[in-house]
Amino acid sequence: MSRFVFGGLTTYDVAYFVDELPARGRKGTASASYIDVGGPGANAAVAAAILGSGAEVHSVFGGGHFAEQVKGFLAEYGVGVMDHGPEIDLPVASVWVDGNGERTILSTDNKRSQVRANPGLIDMRDVAAVLLDGHYPKLQVALAQAAVAAGVPIVLDCGRWRPVFSRLLPVATDVIMTATFRPPGLEEAGDNEAVMAMRQEYGPDVCAVSRGGEPILVAIDGGVIEIPVPDVEVVDTTGAGDVLHGAYMHFRYTERRGAVAALSESAIVASRSCRSFGARSITAD
Repeated sequence: MSRFVFGGLTTYDVAYFVDELPARGRKGTASASYIDVGGPGANAAVAAAILGSGAEVHSVFGGGHFAEQVKGFLAEYGVGVMDHGPEIDLPVASVWVDGNGERTILSTDNKRSQVRANPGLIDMRDVAAVLLDGHYPKLQVALAQAAVAAGVPIVLDCGRWRPVFSRLLPVATDVIMTATFRPPGLEEAGDNEAVMAMRQEYGPDVCAVSRGGEPILVAIDGGVIEIPVPDVEVVDTTGAGDVLHGAYMHFRYTERRGAVAALSESAIVASRSCRSFGARSITAD
């Protein structure tokens, strides 16, 4: 079984399913709710673990009841925990999913925290690949440097532009960005132009842009190809992108599929996660 390292944000998620969000200053009633671990890195790690890969999350967990609950959730999924901020409060996220499956999130993501990596927790022996999501810049850079030194592939989850990506992109082997991710100079670029420019500028082996229910775009030599995304009845899109990244790690670096095949399989898995409340229903019926 391949072992992966996932570095980035972990949150304590409190999620509600509502027909519509209440107006400002008013109360609303949810038809369902749940509490689970969230955050790009942690969600991707859980997805990879569910699919059969080994996963270890390097993040900020801190102490207290919320932290213990989140560590317990990850343990249930078979995901290891490396806490680089034991003295920092675990971020809490409130997730609202409306009747169209769209989610609205308010989170204390500790973006201003100057979290330093604990070198004693970083071990790249027998690691097949590393995924980084751009949160906690000093931790991201430390994990990237360790991966480069060990010759371990680096997969980047590029959700929105953060300055640390200027240091991560040049060493990444696989880049999967959202349609809203744009480095400086490409703010007005369309998806096709952006994905080609990113591959030419930074030289990753794989550069793709995920676009929700629209086809995934992948830059290859000479052009851009489209990978279809299955059409499903959407209940909840929360964490779908994170599931895509975790599934990609599994199919690309555990099952050793080519990039296009890995992205195609990952799109199927991510689409499954949208059919029910929460992001864990990712296996076939």
